[in-house]
Amino acid sequence: MRRKLHRLINRTIESKTHTVKLEKNFFKLFELPQQFDTDSVAMKRRFRVLQRNFHPDRYIGKPPQEHRLAVQLSAHINTAFATLSDPVKRAEHLLNLQGIEIDHQQSTIKDNVFLLKQMEFRETLEQAAFEKDRLALSNILTEVSDDFKVCQIEFAKKIVNLNSTESQSLTDSLCNEVSKMYFYQSLSNELNTNIRLLSQ
Repeated sequence: MRRKLHRLINRTIESKTHTVKLEKNFFKLFELPQQFDTDSVAMKRRFRVLQRNFHPDRYIGKPPQEHRLAVQLSAHINTAFATLSDPVKRAEHLLNLQGIEIDHQQSTIKDNVFLLKQMEFRETLEQAAFEKDRLALSNILTEVSDDFKVCQIEFAKKIVNLNSTESQSLTDSLCNEVSKMYFYQSLSNELNTNIRLLSQ
């Protein structure tokens, strides 16, 4: 068990701070192909195995340093699972592994058609929420969910070319898709909240 723990940790334990360098590539940690489309069944199965093997409770009574490593690794596994389970975070992680960072607060989407649609969605949502029109909100949610899926498909197609085609236009296009996904996910959450409140 101890050997398994240290294999998943990137070799180095800094003696002074007792910190560890953990595997930053979550796809490697979960033994999954480094791609956008993931096998959710395999991911959940791997998550259960990792959590079962490295849950901190299993290291109670072990040397303090080993227990601390288990706590850090368990938290790292949880973060990795949450990232790979979320399409937006998974897309961001794929880009981060290529050295591409996205700041959703600062990024600007260069797609006038999308920006117009974004405004229309917002106006329709505000009107439906004001009128407490649950059916209208549900219809918007369906349309937003469909557009969200389209963005995921587009991102999955484009990301495979990132290693072979190092162009700024491709990078910009991928960042645009992630920003759109972020918008659709946020809007979906807002719509679901409104629908849930009207259902109470």
